[in-house]
Amino acid sequence: LNASAMDQLLTLIHRAESPHLGYDSVHGRARIEPPSRPSQMTIGGIFDWIEKTPDQPHAIGRYQVIPKTLARLTQALGLKRSTRFDGRTQDLIGRHLVAEAGYAGFINGRISRKEFMRNLAKVWAGLPTANGRSYYDGYAGNKATISRASYERAIARIFSERLAAK
Repeated sequence: LNASAMDQLLTLIHRAESPHLGYDSVHGRARIEPPSRPSQMTIGGIFDWIEKTPDQPHAIGRYQVIPKTLARLTQALGLKRSTRFDGRTQDLIGRHLVAEAGYAGFINGRISRKEFMRNLAKVWAGLPTANGRSYYDGYAGNKATISRASYERAIARIFSERLAAK
């Protein structure tokens, strides 16, 4: 059984953002890591760690969510401080971010493949823009972690049926 296009897209983002530790990934430049594996912590525990460790990057989890985004989506999705930051919660957040990047508009043909890819690259630093560099190139050590060619091939493969229908 084929994974859904959304699941395949989330896997692509994971490969660009957190290829080694996935749900337990912490930004490589974080000097002080969380007290336990992120997927075993609560959202409140993540926010406590962020508060106790200022002046370092705090991107966390499979989708390398930054504090401001985590705070916004915790509220938008009605998550509680007691909600575990496990794979299910992280995937919910990832799906929401993909939706915000225009997933439905792309699927329905209202935005172009290039625009959707750029929108995703504005959310995830590991994804390259059209020039091959991260939208956040150099900021907090960010850089594209996959080539533009491989990004384009992956999107074409994931959405081949939709793109063939155009």
